Amino acid sequence: MKNKLISGAFWMSFGSIFSRVLGIIYLIPWLMMFGKDQNQAQAVFNSAYTPYSLFLALGTAGFPTAIARQVASYNSQNKFRNSLHVFKYGFLFMVLTGAICGLLLYLTAPLIAAHSSVVSKDAATTAIYYLVPTMVILPPMSFIRGFFQGNQDMKPFGVSQLWEQFVRVLFILGATFIVLKVFHGDYTEAVNYSTLATLVGTIASYLYLLNYSRSKLPEYRLLYQESAPLEKQNIRKLFQSIIADALPFVFVGAGITIAQFFDQITFKSVVTTILGATVQQAELMYTYFAANPNKITTVVVSLTIAISETTLPLLARYYDRKDKHKISEVIGQNIDLMLLVLAPTVTLLVALSWEVNGIFFQFDSYGAKLLAAALVSSISLALFTDFFTIIQAMRKHRAAVRYLIVGLILKLVLQIPCVSLWGAFGAIISTFVAFLAASLLAFKKISADSLLPGQLQNSARIIIANLLLCAGTLVVQYLLSLIYLPHTKITAFLYAGIFTILFGFTYLLVLDQTQISQCVLNKTFILKKKP
Repeated sequence: MKNKLISGAFWMSFGSIFSRVLGIIYLIPWLMMFGKDQNQAQAVFNSAYTPYSLFLALGTAGFPTAIARQVASYNSQNKFRNSLHVFKYGFLFMVLTGAICGLLLYLTAPLIAAHSSVVSKDAATTAIYYLVPTMVILPPMSFIRGFFQGNQDMKPFGVSQLWEQFVRVLFILGATFIVLKVFHGDYTEAVNYSTLATLVGTIASYLYLLNYSRSKLPEYRLLYQESAPLEKQNIRKLFQSIIADALPFVFVGAGITIAQFFDQITFKSVVTTILGATVQQAELMYTYFAANPNKITTVVVSLTIAISETTLPLLARYYDRKDKHKISEVIGQNIDLMLLVLAPTVTLLVALSWEVNGIFFQFDSYGAKLLAAALVSSISLALFTDFFTIIQAMRKHRAAVRYLIVGLILKLVLQIPCVSLWGAFGAIISTFVAFLAASLLAFKKISADSLLPGQLQNSARIIIANLLLCAGTLVVQYLLSLIYLPHTKITAFLYAGIFTILFGFTYLLVLDQTQISQCVLNKTFILKKKP
C-alpha cells in the first residue's frame, strides 16, 4: 500500500506539473507560426477558452473530488458494490450535466463573442463552438478519474492528464502548421483547430482510462465478490448532499476565472466607449493584459500552491482533532512555504518581463510592462488561492463564499473607473485590489480563529528579505538594460537563463545567511515526521 501511495503521488505531481509546463512551452512555436497575426490569434483563442473554463467548472461541479471521497468511504467499509452503484448513477448524471453545459455554451456563444475584446465576432463565436463537444464529454471523463482516485489509484489520474495534454499540444502544433504553412489558410481557421485540440486530447485521455480499467477488471471483480451486499441508497438525496458540499468549492475554485471572464466581456465596451479606442486597439490591449500574461501567471500561482499544499492534509487532520496549537503551526508553515516560493518567483519574472514576453510572445515594451503588472497582481491571486484553500480545509465554506462575493463585487465596482483612468493597467489593478481584499478578509478569519501570537515571525522575515532582494534585483536589471537588451528569442533565453542562475544563488545565499531556510524547512520536516 505504501509503494502504491508513493507511486500515485509521483504520477499525480508529475502529471500536473508536466501538463502545465507543456501548456506554456507549446506557445513559443505555436505563436511563431502565426507571425504578424499572433496577437489576434491569442485574443480569439482566449475569448473562447475563458468561458469554456468557466462552464467546465460548472459542469464538473466538484464531482470528481466528491465521488473520490464517497468511493473511498464505501471501500473502507468493504462496500465496493455501493461504490459501483454510486459510480453508475454519477456517471449518467455527469453525462447529463456535460450535455446541459455544452448546450448553454453553444447558445450563449454569440452573446459572449459580441462582448469579447476581439475584432471579429464571428471568429470568436466559431472558436467557442469548436469547444462545445469537449464541454459535453469532459465532465464524465473527470468523473472516471475521481473513481480511480477513490480507489487509492492515483496513477491513471496523472497519466491521463499527460496523455490529454501531450496529444492536445501535438494536434495544436500539427494542425496549425498544416493550415498556415501547407494550405496557407487564415489564422482564424488555425485557431479553430487549436481549440478543437481539447476534444482530441480528451478522447486520448478516455482511451487511456478505458484501457487501464480493462487491466483492473480482475481486481474489481475480486472486490465485488468480497464486498458486503448492496445496501439500499437514496440516490437522489445522496447527490443532493454531494452537490451541496461541492458548490462552495466550485464557486471559490472558479473565482479567478469569473474575474477573467468579466474582463473579457466588459473591457472592449469600456475602452471603445469611454476612451475612444478602436476595436483593433481594444483587441491588442486585451491580448497584452489578459490573453498573454494569464499563461504565465497561471503557472506562477499553480507552482506556489503546489508547494504550500504539502501541509494541507495535516491541517485537516489536526482540525478534526481540534488541536489548535498544531493547526496554528501548520498554517504558519503553509504561509511560510507559499511566500518562500511566490515572492522570489514574482521578483525574477518581473525583472525579466521584457525577456519573458519576448521569448513566449513578442518583444514589445507595452506588452512587457503589462506582463510585469499582471505578475505583481498574481501575488493577490496566489494569496487568495492559498488562504481560501486553508479556510475550506477547515470547513468554513460560508465564510469563503462571503469573502469571494465581496471580492467580485469590488471587481465589478472598480472595473469601469480603473479602466477609464488607466486603460489595460486599470483592469489589472481592479483584479489586484479585489482579490487582495478577499485575501485579507480570509486572512483575518484565519488569524482570529487559528493563529497563535508570533506564529508568522518567519513570514515577516521572508517578506523583508524578499523586498530587499526585489529592490536590488530591479536596480541591477535596470542598469544591465542600459548596457544590453536582447531582441531575439535565443539571446533572450540565454540572458534569462544566466540571470536566473545568478538570482537563484543570491536568493539561496540570502536565505542561508538569514537562517530563514533552516527555520522554515526544518519545521516542515518536523511536522511531517511527527503528526
